[in-house]
Amino acid sequence: MATHDRQSGPAPSVSEPDLGFKAGFGFYLGVIIAGATAIAGVATDATTATILATAPSTLTAVLLLVFIFGHRLRGLPERIGQSRRRRLACYLPAAAFVAVLFVPAITSLESTTRLSVLAIASSLLSGAVAVGIARMTRNRSVAAVTPDEPVVSWAWHDPRYGANGWASIVMAVGLVIAGLGSIAAGNWIGLLWAGYGTVVLLANRFDWGGDWVDFDASERWSVPEIHAHAAGVVLERTYKRTLVPWDSITGIELTDDELVLEHRWLDIRCDRSAIDDPEHVLEELERARGRREPSPDARVTLTDNTK
Repeated sequence: MATHDRQSGPAPSVSEPDLGFKAGFGFYLGVIIAGATAIAGVATDATTATILATAPSTLTAVLLLVFIFGHRLRGLPERIGQSRRRRLACYLPAAAFVAVLFVPAITSLESTTRLSVLAIASSLLSGAVAVGIARMTRNRSVAAVTPDEPVVSWAWHDPRYGANGWASIVMAVGLVIAGLGSIAAGNWIGLLWAGYGTVVLLANRFDWGGDWVDFDASERWSVPEIHAHAAGVVLERTYKRTLVPWDSITGIELTDDELVLEHRWLDIRCDRSAIDDPEHVLEELERARGRREPSPDARVTLTDNTK
């Protein structure tokens, strides 16, 4: 789902960072500083025992400092979350750790197993934590610009969810290729991968399994929801919230099968049968959207396909 980097609407409501952000951001900084310290230790020929003792202590110290002085980070998660560039910047340390692997090729630093292991481990760990930080800041940014109660909310069952088997086909082809490559390398466990991928491909081709492969999005353990606010509509999924400003919605259409919020890049489609009162939802959406100055091509229509 494509959205704008900066959220339009009311000014963000900024408060002191919560405990969850302090813990996540402190761990993130701790991993980066501990990784850099460990790599510096390798560069200065420090012993492995010294590095193993220093890294956890450094991470713990940074985490405690963020907990103590975290109140000074007021507004930081909202500022990071409202810009895609800033969220992508969270991954720069992981890229920097990868770059360390190439430093021996252009400097006098010796390439050792310890250096490679530390660089790869630091890159993977900081990258994994960066994913959580980026998502955490985006959620807090959305919450900051939507402090008002939603005018209307409804369960979001995307008719495209599970309707196309292309994703499973791509996965199956990847398993077959990986399995064949593993077999060629002498690892016969690849037979399991290739066999499973082949079964998935055949199931898609000959429609094996019936309803088993044609699952309903409403049967998911956590059904996404959409909330309409003054600033736009919020797509709320598991651990992820996305704000789509009204300015980027070019039209709203209710058909016999779907409620469609026409977006500049990718429409937001909702299964009409999953909405308790679709006409009421359309009316509330029109009212909420009408509070803002409509764009020239904006339109709200109710389409009856039975005519």
